[in-house]
Amino acid sequence: MALIRLMDEKEATGKVKEIFQEIKATLQLPFVPQLFRALGNHPDQLEAIWMQVKGLFGAGSLDVRTKLLAALAVAAAQRSPYFVTIQGAVLKRLGVTDEEIAELLEVASLASGLNTLVSGLQLEPEL
Repeated sequence: MALIRLMDEKEATGKVKEIFQEIKATLQLPFVPQLFRALGNHPDQLEAIWMQVKGLFGAGSLDVRTKLLAALAVAAAQRSPYFVTIQGAVLKRLGVTDEEIAELLEVASLASGLNTLVSGLQLEPEL
């Protein structure tokens, strides 16, 4: 259960309603994800976060698939069931295989563990 009240899509008006409609269209979803509904009562913050998400996952040197794979690795390393579930579902819709996801998570797990180890040992990079 959410810590704060989530704005119901039917309650949204003005700028929030416009952003909610854009989120659904851009993400090709029949609903507004809870993250954005949680920000619905704070229109300026909602707009800022949405512009950042939309801009980052738009054009760029990396394709959306690669960006989402990186985001999934971070979500898993930070133990975020919310984003692991969402990004995993979107990646599956994009055709990413179970094997690719498993390998990605193995790499994230190894990198996370090694980071903990070298941080604890206070090692300095040789390069």
